[in-house]
Amino acid sequence: MDYIDSVFDKDGPVARAMPDYETRDEQVSMAMAVGKAILNSDTLIVEAGTGVGKSFSYLVPVARFALETEGVAIISTNTINLQEQIVHKDIPFLEKALDIDFKALLVKGRHNYLCLRRLNRSNLKQKDLFADEYEMRQFAMIMTWSYNTIDGSLYDMEGEPDSKVWDMVSVDSESCLGKKCPYYKQCFFQKAREKIREARILVVNHHLFFSNLAMQEEQKKLLPECDVLVFDEAHSIENVATEHMGTSVTNSGIKYLMDLLFNLKKQKGFLLTLGDQEPMEWVEVIRKRSDSFFKEIKEYFEGRKLGGEVDSLRIRKAGFVDNSLEAPLSKLVESLLNAKKIARNKEEELEISSFIRKLNALKDSLEIILEQTIEDCVYWIECSRRLRNSNISINAAPINIGNLLKERVFSTRRPVILTSATLSVGNDSFQYLRKRLGIDEAKELKLGSPFDYKNQVRMYIAKDMPLPSQLTEYAAAVAEKTKKYIELTNGRAFVLFTSYALMNIVYEELESFLSDKGFNVLKQGSGLGRSKMLSSFKKEKGSILFGVDSFWQGIDVQGEALSNVIITKLPFAVPDHPVIEARAEEIQKKGGDAFLEYNLPEAVLRFKQGVGRLVRSKSDTGIIAILDSRIINKFYGKAFLSSIPECDIIIE
Repeated sequence: MDYIDSVFDKDGPVARAMPDYETRDEQVSMAMAVGKAILNSDTLIVEAGTGVGKSFSYLVPVARFALETEGVAIISTNTINLQEQIVHKDIPFLEKALDIDFKALLVKGRHNYLCLRRLNRSNLKQKDLFADEYEMRQFAMIMTWSYNTIDGSLYDMEGEPDSKVWDMVSVDSESCLGKKCPYYKQCFFQKAREKIREARILVVNHHLFFSNLAMQEEQKKLLPECDVLVFDEAHSIENVATEHMGTSVTNSGIKYLMDLLFNLKKQKGFLLTLGDQEPMEWVEVIRKRSDSFFKEIKEYFEGRKLGGEVDSLRIRKAGFVDNSLEAPLSKLVESLLNAKKIARNKEEELEISSFIRKLNALKDSLEIILEQTIEDCVYWIECSRRLRNSNISINAAPINIGNLLKERVFSTRRPVILTSATLSVGNDSFQYLRKRLGIDEAKELKLGSPFDYKNQVRMYIAKDMPLPSQLTEYAAAVAEKTKKYIELTNGRAFVLFTSYALMNIVYEELESFLSDKGFNVLKQGSGLGRSKMLSSFKKEKGSILFGVDSFWQGIDVQGEALSNVIITKLPFAVPDHPVIEARAEEIQKKGGDAFLEYNLPEAVLRFKQGVGRLVRSKSDTGIIAILDSRIINKFYGKAFLSSIPECDIIIE
């Protein structure tokens, strides 16, 4: 471990390369623990507060191991922001400071890459494939970009192309010719795979890691087996893994797939290139059946659940609606299999195979969800009502992902590092995380933040708020308090909500006040994407951002731009969401207390994330306002307050 000491020493290579570098005991302790875990093939859980410099703490020992042993390390993050920080900032800095090549690579999923064979085939068939002038322009844009792109990935493109057009030209595992492809030597994806084989450190996101883990066919997997695995932002693992180990069918997804095959109104689609009438007829049958199928689901849903913006309903019995799509889907697959037998060339055959695979996957998902064929799963309907055209989905997901993760991630004899600023709950340390993720044995380390919260943060707690269940009174009180704290910092605030419903009511209450004051106000769900909202927030002095979900975590705004975080409500998940409900039921069945063992710990972790948005550097100062009096009036309130760094608290 002398190497780690020397790297982080006040006179070491990092200090020499970073003029304002200060040795942080927490950073060195974490790096030492990671180095030891790698040496002993341990699972290590590290909670390290904001400002510790977690990425340096694992990158230094991981890089040393990978380069000395020629082993492979995978570093997985939840957010693109952290991924890009590691790849474009942290690794280049350490490579220069330590004078070594980390052989690191940012890994993107295959769908991110342009397929030159499919591009040229689409170019020849574009009149049949693309539905209108807009799609033709999008294709022309991709075609022009293809002549100049460096790596052929979406990351190298300005702006996002139309998803339907990109689907026709991107890499698809089923239609890949491999070495038989005439473009094999120029293939962007094959070049990327070669780089993956040569790299020693692979940086991925959780979605790619778990979609790779869920793949059944080894030859289609993008990621190799690794010798060291690091999960940064590890608090997100359970939900991301659950999403990828489950399945879903949506009305918009079926329409999208049918449009790719054949659109009768526009006389466009892949099937026109085959010139076979039978599959086109089955596409139209499926389209009509899908409309009536989802209409029946919506009626079932509406009869049992009312209200809400994204609303869900648990399906507790198999066969709640008839699978009217199974027969026409089977007929369409059959007609495509016949078309495949008389395909004019290998390319056409592979394109047909790709659609057959997608249709079979759709059939399988419908059977799993409607017949409830998998045990220990939760099944539900979801209707999104905020969108102009409501999206309806039927879903299945494992109730407890821990058993699967235990078997496939934590039982292998390799070191696994899990880190985040939010992994522990109160004095219970990491017991909650270990239970949820199926971790039997692990070394644990809890490190505070080097920041001086006592002098950097003042927390205000509203003491006489109505209960959140009294929505009208509560929203009015939240609006009044929000106005007060916004004025205190002259804007420069994140106002964090747990639902769109409360956010919209409060925003409407404050709209004229905010307008009169001339604040730059940004509201999630108003058309701007998250990155554009953040960019505007940082740029415009005195901005105010109203946000839900995604703004509670993974956001880094340093300096005066953010001086105020207002938490409007303790972030308990909606208890009757099917996944939450099923997890709670499982705990109750085993004689446990679902509130104390699941709902409360989840809320505490999310609360810690929200509070963590304020102080991102040692010079940041500001206020945090908690507008939910339950934090001081209920027995569980201390679980929230004891989970955050000590700071001045004013109850008013």
